[in-house]
Amino acid sequence: MKAEDLEKAPKITNLLKKAKGGLKATLAAMRFVQGDEVVAAFLSKYDSIPKGDRDHLPWEAIGLSAELDLRALLGSAALAITNYCGNESRIIAVTNHPSITRARVRFGKTLVGAEKDRTALDMMVGALPSPKGPTFIGKAIFGSGSAQSTPSTSSDSDDGEPTEMFGAEDDLDRLFPPANAMQEKLIGIRQKLLTADNGE
Repeated sequence: MKAEDLEKAPKITNLLKKAKGGLKATLAAMRFVQGDEVVAAFLSKYDSIPKGDRDHLPWEAIGLSAELDLRALLGSAALAITNYCGNESRIIAVTNHPSITRARVRFGKTLVGAEKDRTALDMMVGALPSPKGPTFIGKAIFGSGSAQSTPSTSSDSDDGEPTEMFGAEDDLDRLFPPANAMQEKLIGIRQKLLTADNGE
């Protein structure tokens, strides 16, 4: 690697430092990634550098020494952050939802002005219709005023658009797609775009 190559390289280090937690958090997210050759090559080179040196080297220098396209490295790092934060958000939301539901029930039962809590609970169990129309999960309709059985056919919402049906075997995965599955799809899309750019 020549000094002029580093000077002309896109400055990805400064961009990645803007992530909450900076480069340390970005690196932690990248270590969760599987199947991305760019991330694997970067981590292999990064881990081979003595700690005292790598803490002071810009990521452009590490990426170039690993013979990586820095734009691809930036994209892979951003995707890793998105994947990691998506998992963290999902875990926080799911594990806190029971306590939020308990609070809604408590407030709805005891507070005169807790109209929104009572309404939200009624919509959750199907006692009141959802303002956005019914949600289909498997063969049950929720938010239509009552939970009832329905055949697996499409239904029109108020605006004429069909409401999506979710199969019983994939209801949670459709509602909350696993982050690793989304990452695999996005990696393929990114690689196709990079291939198309290189072919021009």
